Amino acid sequence: MRQRRQELGLTREKMAELADIGTGYYGQLEVGTSQMSIDTLIKLSQSMHLPMEYIIHGSGYKPGDTSGVQELLSRCTDRELKLAEDVLKLFLMKAD
Repeated sequence: MRQRRQELGLTREKMAELADIGTGYYGQLEVGTSQMSIDTLIKLSQSMHLPMEYIIHGSGYKPGDTSGVQELLSRCTDRELKLAEDVLKLFLMKAD
């Protein structure tokens, strides 16, 4: 997270403001001394323009690389695929 924040040319304070979270809490997340909720993960993903997977794992992300998503979807039942599609639609609507 620190690397991406620095790439964006932002201070911790500005990144926290953009993500609508406390500055101290953002600092704890950045150094790994605190855990985040799904809501915070979504806020950071949107404000940093990074996939949630990259924020969680910290590596392995290449812009446009959908192989991880494709692998997960390949293991889904028809019902699970429909649910995944609905969740993705909701996520994309929220991102707008």
